[in-house]
Parts: sequence; structure tokens; C-alpha cells
Amino acid sequence: MASQQSFAANIAPKLENGDIEFGFMTTSTFNNAALKEALLLPREKYFNRNTFEEDRQRLKKFYFDNGFFDVLVDTSTRVNAEDNTIDMKFMIRENDRYTVKEYVYLGLEKLNNVVENEVYANRLLNPGDPYVKTLIQQDKDRIISILQNNGYFRAFTADSIATIVEKYDKAIQDKDPSYRNKVNIIIRFKGTDNKYTFGKTRIDIKGSRLDLGKDIIERELEYNEGDIFNRSKIMESENNLSRLYIIQIGNITVDTVIESEKKVYLTANITLGKKHEITPGIAAVYLTNKLYAGASLEYFDKNFLGGGRVFSTKLEGLINDLNNNEVDLSFTFTQPYLFNNNISLTLNPKIGIINLGGVEYLTATNLVRLSYYISPYTFYKNAYLDLTTDFNRKKIKQVQKDANGNIIATEGETVNSMNSVLGLTLVHNSTNDLFNPSKGGYHSITVESTGLLSKLLTLINKNILYSQYFKFYIPTRYYRDVSGNRTSIVALNLEIGSIFEFGSNDNIVPIDPLYKFFSGGGSSLRGWRAQQNGILADKSNGGKFLLEGSMEYRWNTFSDASNFAKNIWIVGFLDYGNVWEESKNFHFNQIALATGLGFRYNTFVGPFRIDVGFKLFDPSAVDGNKWLWDNPSEILKNKYAIHFGIGNAF
Repeated sequence: MASQQSFAANIAPKLENGDIEFGFMTTSTFNNAALKEALLLPREKYFNRNTFEEDRQRLKKFYFDNGFFDVLVDTSTRVNAEDNTIDMKFMIRENDRYTVKEYVYLGLEKLNNVVENEVYANRLLNPGDPYVKTLIQQDKDRIISILQNNGYFRAFTADSIATIVEKYDKAIQDKDPSYRNKVNIIIRFKGTDNKYTFGKTRIDIKGSRLDLGKDIIERELEYNEGDIFNRSKIMESENNLSRLYIIQIGNITVDTVIESEKKVYLTANITLGKKHEITPGIAAVYLTNKLYAGASLEYFDKNFLGGGRVFSTKLEGLINDLNNNEVDLSFTFTQPYLFNNNISLTLNPKIGIINLGGVEYLTATNLVRLSYYISPYTFYKNAYLDLTTDFNRKKIKQVQKDANGNIIATEGETVNSMNSVLGLTLVHNSTNDLFNPSKGGYHSITVESTGLLSKLLTLINKNILYSQYFKFYIPTRYYRDVSGNRTSIVALNLEIGSIFEFGSNDNIVPIDPLYKFFSGGGSSLRGWRAQQNGILADKSNGGKFLLEGSMEYRWNTFSDASNFAKNIWIVGFLDYGNVWEESKNFHFNQIALATGLGFRYNTFVGPFRIDVGFKLFDPSAVDGNKWLWDNPSEILKNKYAIHFGIGNAF
């Protein structure tokens, strides 16, 4: 029952919602964040008696849908006269949670063994599991998807009559305790008597026809007339259409079903966009761990030479400071269909001027990439085979010395070199958001080998200088929503990379810093400025072995707010790792640690962020000054760094 104080809430003018508290007479199964997500009042500013009572019913339904059929929910309120707010309390007695005794599918008797095995192999609920209504719905959707992907176009369940949840009679429970707090679940499926096949697909193209023929649409379809009906093939076909830049909207709908033939006729509805487009842009990226900001201007031809091919050219300028900047002019050609729908070809030549401290590079680069979409069911879903050819003219703007003080490059000296890089990358990505993921993971493996093409060219021109090395790089990220409503996220990151140089002749030169690993900066150990960490004689020259990682707790501080504050996140982080000259130099006691706090503000282009990091453990420092607390007076002098950026650190 509500307390007498609740009467005051009815006559008080415009009481604002105050604190919401949950009290439990028995155990608590769900955290407060999950319970608040089931309520409406936390999303509103002012208290409403009717909404409060409806929230009590919502809370009961939430528990009921999770197997607490006998839950009791009581409420009380308290008015705070000083600030004109009202605090609310929900008292919950969960009682016993019901579990599944039997879980039965009906209407699947005519399935062949292959489809039947697929249905039963991955059940989302099994006898002994707690009753969860959402899992039943997800399981129904899973089975309908399997059926409709195997020809059963008419497969369905009618929720009002096809799902039965039975509690055992009290007399049965008293006679046999194994039936106590148990339910039977029966799901009846219909439409499994007949299989259907694909009929013809009509293609309806709207907008400027250009030279995009119907044959281009037909090649993107993952099914053929006469194939067994498969809903997932329609979705894959729509995904193929979305990859054609010229197509603004592309969806496939059922046109006609001929029951006598058991055929499903479809229509591909295509709306074309503009062929030509000029787009200005802004950029904020990390290059060799330094933050560069800049602007770009890009031109697109979205149907270059027909066939859905894309051509673009881009002029971009990026700057970190007066000594670190870059200007590029690039051209990109994309062939979306090469041999089949799963393979595309990209050509990307680029010329640019790069200033990195005391070195100026004039570069000419060409990337040839084959992109292969493996499968939606495999761990690695995408593969990229790259052949990159770099021609670098390197001009020394200030004297360079090695670790022993020997001059290795004089001012004004120029060095011409060529690198040919053959690389393979496999990618797994199951994250649920591009900018701010709350669950899933990202993992990739990149392996590169250099020097083969350069070595062959020395047979023609013996003056070509090049590097020979084998390189691998493995980033892995994991995200978990610990709140249940995307307000508290744990994010983990681990990166391992190594470079092994090999070969020896007059044409082989050491690997250039452009291709090495660096440590310290806004996307690395945040207690150090960019390129200022490392077990290296010259940290700005980079190293050939990297081990780094981060742990972050991301908290949407004002998630209940209705104004700009709802986009604010506070982040606590711990970074670890380092970069070494070679893998053989690695030691565990040389792993650096950084910790700190960050601020994020979500925008449509991603979060704007500020991070303040501290050197928790600096293995390069002298004894007695390695830990943050060793010399407190030094903390605000040289043991911290501030970083700005767009997007999360990982």
C-alpha cells in the first residue's frame, strides 16, 4: 500500500521526480539500472500519480516475464518540501522463480532431418532453465528464420494461440515436489506442409536510369529462379545492392505468390541517387600516434564507366604542428563485382608531402586491394589482400644521430627508396555500434611481407633502395554492457605487433620510421605525449615490437537527462604496454602503466574526447621515480599528459 505521504503528492503543484529506490523483502535478481529501464517515470521530469501506478504494474510485468509469477510489488512516496521533489520507493517480494519443465515444438513433424537438427541444435531455452518470455520470442523467431530459409515461405506462429505456458496444478505440485514452480511451454508452428521456390524477380528502377542496366541488379541477387525459397538470400541481395554507391534505396519485396506452382515472385525496388557529388569534410586522425586535424574536398562519380563502378578524387590537408603535417592528393577506383558478389577490387594511387619533425617525405603510393566477403557464419567475415607500392624521397632537414652519437644523416641529404608490401588482413567484427559500442568484439590479424617486387626491380635498376621485413599486427577489442541499458560499459583493448627485418645486400636499408610502431599519445599510453614512451634510444624513431592494451569503464553520467547532458560520458582508464627495438628485448618489468580520467561528449560524428593521463609506472625513469607516488611534487610537472580527439580511444 502507498504511504499517507502520497496524498500530499496529489495536491502539491508540479512535483519533480526525485530519487527512485528499490527495496527487496527477499533476494535481488536484477540490478537497479535494469529495473529503472522497465519504468517510465525516470524518463520524465514531473511526478504523475497515474504513471507511478502504471510503473508498479510495469515492474510486476517485468518480473512476471522473467519467471517470477508470484511477485508482489508495493510502493511508497516521500515529498521533499525544500526542493519540491518527490522520492519514490518500490518494495519487491520476488518469491520463487519458475523454471521450464517441458519445452515442446508442435507442427514440425514433416521436416527433413537436416532442418530438424538445425531447429533443435541451438534451442534458446531448455528444461531446467528459468522462464524468460523474451527468450521464447527469440526462439520462435530463430525457428521461423530457419524454416523460411529452407523453403517454408508460409511458416509462422500466431502469438495469441500458438504459444502455451502452463503452470502445474497445485494438487500435482503437492503430490510430486519436482513439479513445484515449473511450467510447460508449447509452441505450435504452422505453414510447414509445403516448400516454395523462387519465381521471377521484376526489377523496378526509379530515378535517372544513367547506364545502370537491369543486368547489374540481377548480378547482385544471391538467388536464381527455381531455387528453394530462402529469406536470408533476399537479405544478402539487399546488402549487395546497398554496396553500390549509385543506389540510394534498394529493397526486395514479395510481388505475387502462385500457390498452384508454390512459387514466390519478387520485385527489386531500386531508387538511384545522383551520379556526381562533391563533398567537403573534416578529419581528426592519429598518425604515428600523433593527432592530426584537417579538412578535405572529395569528388565522386558513383557510376564511373557504368556497372556501378566508383571513381573518386580527394585533396586532404592534415596538421599536428608546423613541423608535423601532411598534404595528399589521392584517386580511388572501385570495381564492386569481380568474378562474383563477394569479391571487389580497389585501386588507390596517392601522392603527398609529409613532414615528420626533421624529415620531409615526398611520397607516391599505390594500393591494389582485393576485398573478399567470406560468410556471415564464419568467425572471420572479411578478408583483404593488399599490394602496396611506395616510392619515397626522403629529405633530411636536421642532422640525425644514432644511439651512440654517430651522425647517420646530414642536413640536406636526400634518400630515395621503394617499398613493396604484400599484406593479408582477416577481420572479425561483432560490435553493435560504429562510434560507441556496448557489446561485441573486434579482432583482426594483419601479416605483411616486403621487398619482393623491389628486389625484382633491382634486376633492371641496381640503384633502388628498399627494406625487407616481415610484419604482423593483431588488435583485439571487447565491449560489455554491465548496466543492461548502455549506461555503463567496460571496454578492453589489446594490441600486439612485431617486425622482423631480414636480408643483407647493398640495396637493403633499415626500415623507415613510417612503418614502425610508436608508444604514447591519445590512442596509446595516455600518461605520455605522442611518441614519448618506449624502451628505445630514440623514441620518436619508433620500434619493431609493440605490446599495448587498455581497460576503460565508460559511464553515461546523466543518462536520465532530457537535455544536452544526456550525451556526457565519464571514462576511467588504465593503459599498459610499451614498444621495444626488437621482440628479443622485451621484459615484463618494462611494461609501462598509465591511468587517468576522460570526458566524452557524443555527437553525430562520434564522441569528442578529452583525456588526462598520469604515468602510473614509468620503467624508463630512474630508480626512486618510477611510480607516480614516488615524488608527489613531480606529478603536475612531468608525469601527466592531456589529449584531445574525436572518437573513443578504441
